[in-house]
Amino acid sequence: MLRMKWLVVVALAAFTLGAGLAHAQEKTGEIVGSIVAPVPKHRANAIVHVKNAGSGTSTAKVKMDQKGLIFVPRVLPIQKGTTVEFTNSDPTGHNVFTPDGDKYDLGTWPKGDSRKYTFTKAGVFRQLCRVHDDMIAFIVVLDTKYFAVSDKNGQFKLSGLPPGDYTLSTWHEKLGASDVTVKVTAGQAAKVDITLGAKK
Repeated sequence: MLRMKWLVVVALAAFTLGAGLAHAQEKTGEIVGSIVAPVPKHRANAIVHVKNAGSGTSTAKVKMDQKGLIFVPRVLPIQKGTTVEFTNSDPTGHNVFTPDGDKYDLGTWPKGDSRKYTFTKAGVFRQLCRVHDDMIAFIVVLDTKYFAVSDKNGQFKLSGLPPGDYTLSTWHEKLGASDVTVKVTAGQAAKVDITLGAKK
């Protein structure tokens, strides 16, 4: 009898937790969109982020690799406070430095080794290699946790947004775009197209 009561209590608790999670999900919406560019290859690697969703810091840890004499990924958006681990997967030595912001130089290291850096200021940081001067990547540090990178087809999605009106800003390595205002409704996906053009 006691065992039966215990099973009923557990089942009710699981149901309540599931209902609570479902209810929480219903209170948020998402933005799905596409990047429109004059040249198809420029649809990829556009960073779309929410400007008016508050600021904050993160304790996340992410990776950027050096493989095949390129940085992978080439474009990496992160929230302020995130630590990036740079790994060398090539059989030759690599270096990581930036002339932007704090102007750090993490030194040069061999295959299999890595270095870490925590980004505490918002901004765009070019990642360069003193050993191979044609290598370049971009780490874009944001105040917000709401950001996405467009895929090769220009598609992106921002999830978990509370209902409200938002302003989307877009960063691209070569092109620019005007800010876009989007209304998010709970449980729904707001759709938006962002057109890239010459940087202003």
